[in-house]
Amino acid sequence: MKYKLAYKILILTLLFGSTAVLYLFLSGVRPNFGVSDETQKVEVNLAKTGMISVKSQPDGSNVYFNDELVGATNTTISGIKPGKHKLRISKTGYITWEKEIEVFEELVTDITAVLITQTPRLEPLTNTGARKPTISYNLDKIAFFSKDPDAPGVWVVNFRDQGLSLFRNSAKSVLKDNNFVKFSEGKDLVWSPNEDELLIETSDSRFYLLKIATTDVKPVPNPNELKDTWKKSIKKKRLDFISRIEIPEEKVKLASNDDTIWSPDNKKFLYTVNDGKMVRYLIYNMEKPLPIGEKEESTVFEYPADLPQPKITWYTDSYHLVVVEDFKEVEKKGKVSIIRIDGTNKVEVYNSALYSADVYNSFDGNKLIVLTSFKSGDQSDLYTLGIR
Repeated sequence: MKYKLAYKILILTLLFGSTAVLYLFLSGVRPNFGVSDETQKVEVNLAKTGMISVKSQPDGSNVYFNDELVGATNTTISGIKPGKHKLRISKTGYITWEKEIEVFEELVTDITAVLITQTPRLEPLTNTGARKPTISYNLDKIAFFSKDPDAPGVWVVNFRDQGLSLFRNSAKSVLKDNNFVKFSEGKDLVWSPNEDELLIETSDSRFYLLKIATTDVKPVPNPNELKDTWKKSIKKKRLDFISRIEIPEEKVKLASNDDTIWSPDNKKFLYTVNDGKMVRYLIYNMEKPLPIGEKEESTVFEYPADLPQPKITWYTDSYHLVVVEDFKEVEKKGKVSIIRIDGTNKVEVYNSALYSADVYNSFDGNKLIVLTSFKSGDQSDLYTLGIR
């Protein structure tokens, strides 16, 4: 009986001990061995550690932690001592991604690296001319003017309707020129907030409202009043969102500013601060809870106030920006880069002929859309720039 009781006690002790060890291990606790300065004896301390979950686009990339290869994405690195560590992600044919990552005890830091190909592929999206491209508020449609011989007027590309394999065939005519109005020679296009209407300004500064689904078009006597109505509608949606979370009052004012640029997920916004010498470009992150390792507010970069400022749009993942710099309208040149919202991993993806500072990205983020030309003459077209 004594042996049986001792055996049961041993089994229970091992069971509870292994459960406790497993619990501590899953909680990020690791043994830390060291030699005491006083007793010169080996001591074992239980230290709390953190983890990094690493993903990449595209996946299957090599992951280097503190310059040591630890695997391929998607992967998790565990048992990391809290503090700052070097993370590098590389894949053949892509520009290497590097960042200093801060790890916190008992927490998982999620990282998704967007890798840019070293040889972006440029392909035509239109071949009959495109002018004044304008993207919708949800970043999934582009409207433009075209002098297509068969259907001159206003055209629309809908990223959601067509797969990227059919990208070149996804542009559709939504309004043709008639005997009274040459819409193809228009000055400007403005999307309605719900993306079902377009406000068109013609070459003689007249305004028309187009209902895309029915192709009905009518004159607009008070275009500024309509634009203000649309702006108020967008502002109301954003303020309704802000009212459900707690952010400082000064940030509420910035969020509702007309110059503020909101991210596709509507949880971050870009704003600028000009002190007369430098213009700071900042991101305010309203995600609740804030992802581990992300800051509520961060500076992307600074620009001298007396220089032409870059044109910025959001990348589709809401963690990167598309930046157009050194754009020269007369020379029709410019440089396009992608940068993370914390100012790291800036990658130049295009530096050549550019007919507009407005550069957009496709719905899945695989391509950028630029307005350029590789022909003699003034005809420009939309091209897709494959970056992944």
